[in-house]
Amino acid sequence: MRKVYSHFMWSVVCNFLLLLFSSSVVGQVAGLEVEHRLGQTFITWKDPAGIDIAADIDDESVRNMVRDLDEKKLHYRIYRSDRRIDSVDGLTAIAQVRALSCWNIDYYGSSRKDRPALRYVIEDGAEPLAAGTGLYVHNPASDASAAYYAVTAVENGVEDRTVTAANTTSSPVTETKGQGVPVLQRTVKPDSFNYIDRPELHYYTRWEAPPNSSVENRAIDYLVAVPPDITASPTPVGLHLHCWGGSLDGGYGWWYHYDKLGTTYLISSNQVPYDWWTGYHESYYDGPKDEKKWKQGVVRPYTTTRMLSFLDWAAEKYHLDLSRVFTAGSSMGGSGAPMFAIRHSDKIAWSIGWVGVHDPGNTPQFTGSYEQVYGEKAWAIKFEDGSPAFEYYKDAAFLRKYPQKEIGFITWSNGKNDGAIGWPQAIEFYRAMQDTRRPHIFVWGLSGHGQRAEMPAGGGQRVMPIDIRLDRSLPAFTNCSLDDDPGTASKLPQPVAVTIGNEDREDPYDGDSAGQVNLYLYWRTDDIVDSVDKWEMTVALTAAAPEDTCAVDITPRRLQRMKILPNRRYRWNNTCQGKTIQSGVVTGDGYGLVTIPDVIVGKKPNRIAVSN
Repeated sequence: MRKVYSHFMWSVVCNFLLLLFSSSVVGQVAGLEVEHRLGQTFITWKDPAGIDIAADIDDESVRNMVRDLDEKKLHYRIYRSDRRIDSVDGLTAIAQVRALSCWNIDYYGSSRKDRPALRYVIEDGAEPLAAGTGLYVHNPASDASAAYYAVTAVENGVEDRTVTAANTTSSPVTETKGQGVPVLQRTVKPDSFNYIDRPELHYYTRWEAPPNSSVENRAIDYLVAVPPDITASPTPVGLHLHCWGGSLDGGYGWWYHYDKLGTTYLISSNQVPYDWWTGYHESYYDGPKDEKKWKQGVVRPYTTTRMLSFLDWAAEKYHLDLSRVFTAGSSMGGSGAPMFAIRHSDKIAWSIGWVGVHDPGNTPQFTGSYEQVYGEKAWAIKFEDGSPAFEYYKDAAFLRKYPQKEIGFITWSNGKNDGAIGWPQAIEFYRAMQDTRRPHIFVWGLSGHGQRAEMPAGGGQRVMPIDIRLDRSLPAFTNCSLDDDPGTASKLPQPVAVTIGNEDREDPYDGDSAGQVNLYLYWRTDDIVDSVDKWEMTVALTAAAPEDTCAVDITPRRLQRMKILPNRRYRWNNTCQGKTIQSGVVTGDGYGLVTIPDVIVGKKPNRIAVSN
């Protein structure tokens, strides 16, 4: 009996030890260090899970390790208190952090194979963090507060709650409230980048927090590409938004420039999460989508907010011209570029987008992607202004809702046979641009998802030859007699086979298979008159125009000094080579706009004047 009892007790002890071993943590945190800088507290420690990783490991291997450790539920908890932490009992962790947090697993986007893994730099000029370092960046909620910190290890839900001098701070750190600033990660000087020779590439990371992100410690990468031939100071800059599968290093079309190549700064970033450069639900990072919970929250423009925040910081550091900022992108970026420019027109002078989505709720292949960040369409989750998120980000609806809102110049393209993006929504956007009299160029064809946009004034695809600025008026051209017909987006009874080059491509819709709107029209910016009682501008057709003259409606937009009053009558005239060829009277409408109909514009410049 005693032997049986002893055997039973030994079995219980063994099973208890086995259970204890199987649920134990990898080892308690050590080497805790805390430093506060400019609104952010950088917390680092020795990560027991990462100390043996070789510094030259590849990115895909690190990502696989992170995934495996997440499956084993290995994390670290961050505690903060206004008193010295001798025990974590009674404290609530401010965050729980993944293992291997010193590794930047977002930098390459989806192109990770055979790429060297990168570790974060947390102070300008410093070396990357050691391979076995844990990292968390906290944004304090109040100014001039003194705080103590502790970090513990957790595995499979079991937390090592021991507190020693190794995993807690013995003296407080004084903190201030702030957004933090980007930290320089490295500078690269390639022979060429996006077909521009000898630029200098400055890579930054900022650990974003609300309102730039729905959560704090959201590390986002940014690139500032410095042109080799700066001809103006302050210097214009483009926000370049990459496509699906792209990264801050490419996938946004070209490195676009004002005036000539190599004269304009490029700013880019990685899209995290994939919200098509718009925004996402405030509960996005709280776990799987839950209809009830998401309906209690809203979608916020985190991505555009953080991009503008970075721009403001970069403008001061690099002496950028905030009156000449533009957005550019392809596909996912070609969706975000006009959405960004239309809704933030007080910041964006113009925009160029290839093959983008203009109605997130009505795109054949990508509505599901938007639903990942806005919630299901049927849930009708609100944007922060109270309108449904899918409606807020529908470009045509936004333009029609705010017809008086001044936006910059938009040039974009879509493929009529792009079945993934969808043609009808592109036509709807085009019609809204025309109806609300916004400045634009639209190019389409049968190149599918490879259809590219064009610049005005013969600038081609890469260079904006017109000096478009926030503080300068520009014209909206509508109903031009040289416009091709994009159709009504009605399906043809049978697709029409169209030969383009050596390829036969089918056009499934009515209207012209390929064409342009406003491509041949341009204006000059060096002789604009925009006074209290008069507006004047020189407009013309490019040499490539198929006719010597055209008739077009012209609406002065983004007026700086002249104010158009409803029901007030204004005189206008059109002169060419010093001779008046047209004149008349027009009446201001209820939106503070005046449109001159059927203006004759030719390859010999015309001077258009509107006066009280």
